[in-house]
Amino acid sequence: MQITSLEQITGKLLKTRPDVLYVPLHLLTQDPELCRKLIAAAHICAVLPRIVTDTEMDKLRSDLRAIRALGVREALVGNLGLLIPVRECGLRARGDFGLNLYNSGAMLFARDLELRSACLSFEMTLPQIRDISKAVPSEILAYGRLPLMVVENCLIRGKTGQCTCHLGPTKLVDKTGAEFPVIKDGNTCRSVLLNGKKLNWLDRSYDLQQLGLWAIRLYFTTENPNEVDQVLASCENPQPFDPGTSTRGLYLRGLD
Repeated sequence: MQITSLEQITGKLLKTRPDVLYVPLHLLTQDPELCRKLIAAAHICAVLPRIVTDTEMDKLRSDLRAIRALGVREALVGNLGLLIPVRECGLRARGDFGLNLYNSGAMLFARDLELRSACLSFEMTLPQIRDISKAVPSEILAYGRLPLMVVENCLIRGKTGQCTCHLGPTKLVDKTGAEFPVIKDGNTCRSVLLNGKKLNWLDRSYDLQQLGLWAIRLYFTTENPNEVDQVLASCENPQPFDPGTSTRGLYLRGLD
C-alpha cells in the first residue's frame, strides 16, 4: 500500500499488515518518533520524489541517512538517477512505475540492478503482465488515481498567483467540467496532476491473482481516513464497479 498523507495510515490499514507500506520520504523525516512507531508496526519503504535536481541532491542524501539511522532500510525510486544516492546512504531500492518497466528485457535489467521489487508499467495489458519475466518480485497498481504528469512549476500558483499546495490536494477543472486533482511531488512545490477517475480492480482480484505477481498496490492520494477504510473494506467485500467514478485503466485495452 502507498499513502500520501499520515492521516491515511488508519488503524484498519495497519491491521491489514501490508507486505510493504510506502510512505513519502518527507513524512518520515519530519517526525522521527512517528517514523520509529511506523517501523515497529509495518514494513516501511520510503517513497522518493519523482524529480530531484542537482541542487536538491544534498538534502535528499541527508534525509536518506536520517531515515537509515531510524531503521528504514528501503526506498522506492521512479528515476534511475536516484539509485546511486539510495545505495550510498545504505538503503536498498524498490522500483516504481516511473521506471516504465514494460518488457522482459527491462525486468532482467531490474534484476541486474538488484531491485528488491518492481512496479510494472500501468500501460501494459493483463496478458502482457502475465507473460512478462518476473525476474524480480513484481507488482502492479490495482487501485488509486494514476498520475498523468509532473510539472516543474506549481499549478496552483500559476492559476491563483499564490502557492497553497501545502494545504492539501486541490483540483483543476477542464472545459468539459471534468476535475483533475493536484498533489505535490513529495515535499516539493512541483505539481502532480492525477486522473479524475480512480483505477479500480478490487472487484476483480481473481483476475489479478492469475498474473504471477508478488503484490498488488493500493495507492491512496486524495482519500481521507474514512475513504481509506472503505477501500480496505472493499478488498474483503468488493463493491460493484462504478464507471462514473472508476476506470479499468489500460489493463484491458492497452495503448491506442
